[in-house]
Amino acid sequence: MLKLITGRTGRTIDAATLFLIAAMAAAGAAHAFAAPATGDLGYDIYDIVVNQGVKGPLGFVGGVAAFLFGVSRLFSNIMIGIPTIVAAVALIKADSILQTFGMVI
Repeated sequence: MLKLITGRTGRTIDAATLFLIAAMAAAGAAHAFAAPATGDLGYDIYDIVVNQGVKGPLGFVGGVAAFLFGVSRLFSNIMIGIPTIVAAVALIKADSILQTFGMVI
């Protein structure tokens, strides 16, 4: 395990403890992303990009095509195949992933 020496006293601080303290200090409130209501600012853009693009047939076809490309590359170059398959599944399920992760405001 990585140990850090601090000061002239020679005391050591575990790097994981240091990271935990920094993460707790920088933590903020997380709010899940909610789709804008009809008539809100940016609803038209959201509707075209998310509802008709990503969640629609274009996003599904793109996800399936990327999945098939990843499977075809899996046997020749595994370092390209696996991330492509993961990205394809993320594209197909993008709407539920967006709401699950939320957005820090």
